[in-house]
Amino acid sequence: MRTWIIEHKVALLIAGILFYLYFRGIGDHGLIDNLEGVNASIAAHMFGGENYFVPKIGESLATGSTMGTWWLMALALKIFGWGEFAVRFWSTLSGLGMILISALLVWPDSSDEDEDDEEEKEISKRRSWFAAATCGGMIICFVVSQIASSHAIFSFLTSLALLGIIRAQSQEDKDWLIFSHAAIAFAFITHGPAGLFMPILAVSSYCVLCNDMELFKDFFTWPFGIITNLILSGLYFSVLMVVNPQVIFFMLCRSYTYTFGGIIGAALFLFVSFAPFHGFLIQALIEIFPRRYPAEKSPETFMLVWAMTFAAYAILSADILAIAASVPALSAILAIRLDYWLQGKMLPVRYAVLLNILILVPAFFVVLPLTTKYFPVIQESLLSLIPYEITLALFLFACWYYTKTRQTRKWVRNVFLAALICLMPLAGVFNLTSNLYSIHEIGMKIRETVQGNDIVIQYGVNFPSVYFYTLRNSKLVNAPLNPGIEEKKFVEEVPYIAAQWVRRNRIFLIIPSDSMSAAKLPNKNVLPLLSSNGNLLITNK
Repeated sequence: MRTWIIEHKVALLIAGILFYLYFRGIGDHGLIDNLEGVNASIAAHMFGGENYFVPKIGESLATGSTMGTWWLMALALKIFGWGEFAVRFWSTLSGLGMILISALLVWPDSSDEDEDDEEEKEISKRRSWFAAATCGGMIICFVVSQIASSHAIFSFLTSLALLGIIRAQSQEDKDWLIFSHAAIAFAFITHGPAGLFMPILAVSSYCVLCNDMELFKDFFTWPFGIITNLILSGLYFSVLMVVNPQVIFFMLCRSYTYTFGGIIGAALFLFVSFAPFHGFLIQALIEIFPRRYPAEKSPETFMLVWAMTFAAYAILSADILAIAASVPALSAILAIRLDYWLQGKMLPVRYAVLLNILILVPAFFVVLPLTTKYFPVIQESLLSLIPYEITLALFLFACWYYTKTRQTRKWVRNVFLAALICLMPLAGVFNLTSNLYSIHEIGMKIRETVQGNDIVIQYGVNFPSVYFYTLRNSKLVNAPLNPGIEEKKFVEEVPYIAAQWVRRNRIFLIIPSDSMSAAKLPNKNVLPLLSSNGNLLITNK
């Protein structure tokens, strides 16, 4: 054991750093509505011993295709206790799983590796370090691992399927396809139909591009893999058909849509997602992009098709966070190309470094300040974004300096370490963002004081996380409805508040700070309890 630890001390150190960077602080900030609030509240409803097959937020029915993710969150609540850490636990663990898979994608097959060949061992370690640091350092991988949603789990499981397919090809061992089919089935359970159909589409597209249907045939005819997938997916589908067939209907018909502001925000998010490796990724993709038909069969080509397929799905479905499923494949591609460049071809590295500087410097030091006017979340997060820009400058300088001086060993060791250091300020972004989109303080205050027949009302706002924090239904008055939640029958008119205010029931009212006069409350018995993030919590007793 001691010998194994000494031999793998660098890998264990990297794993420890990533574990710390990803898990630190995930329970320190409130849920960011609406995405986290909806998922966590449905899981809390299940955790409370209610129906595990009918997603609800209190008395309100909810729609969605991520039943498995809600079950995992409910399980985490049982294991770790009530809190934000529990509902984010599986996302963070899946983020680390994505990093591990990106490293395994470039680790050589055991059958091809000569145990006595130290140079091969060094190359494999270097590639795995490249892939893990690239995947772990990308903003999108970090973001999806920090939020209570299904996207990190979906990305991990589909990447696991990718790993099984590549190993089945390279080792000519079809048993790996069992892992692929099992991972695809679990992706279906935890994210919805996209987890089942998108990997199949990626395999089919690769076979068509290479004009070779051998992988397609193996993938769809290997009995053990197909049986595994059919058993897992079929059992899940059958249970839903019996218990709650309405869920299946919403799985097939629900879609996301863009607004004009949403398109701009999505474009900015897509750009930021792959920071700080834009130039490197562009250079790597230019080199491996197929220039003829049929394309050459290779793991790199398959990973390229995989990444492009999932990127297209994320953009066309308006589910931008799903683009995280492309990150392990892109990280593995970049790791292979970087290792090839650094073995004697510094010119592509210089092109990549120059392109990275030309993209990131204007974006983060010119464009970012301009966008603060239109996106309040950026203004709130400046205290963390400024340190991020400083660490990003350190990364860019390290890239330029070690490339200019041809210090390849230091380039390998220090450049990606600088990229991981960039993650440290990002955790603060979530804390600061929650100042705009979380009602943690108000929710905790209600949780501490609410009793018996007390009534909770939201006026002019709709925070799904109210249920997570209080485990109580809240009435909605003049509140915007959230898509996918059946709340219309709970929406009341403004006179409802005045009528309730003078009765015996104690009322907890969550209201925007600038909307007090519009609520038409009685002049007496208006007792403020808490002011937080632009909202007031008041009561009548």
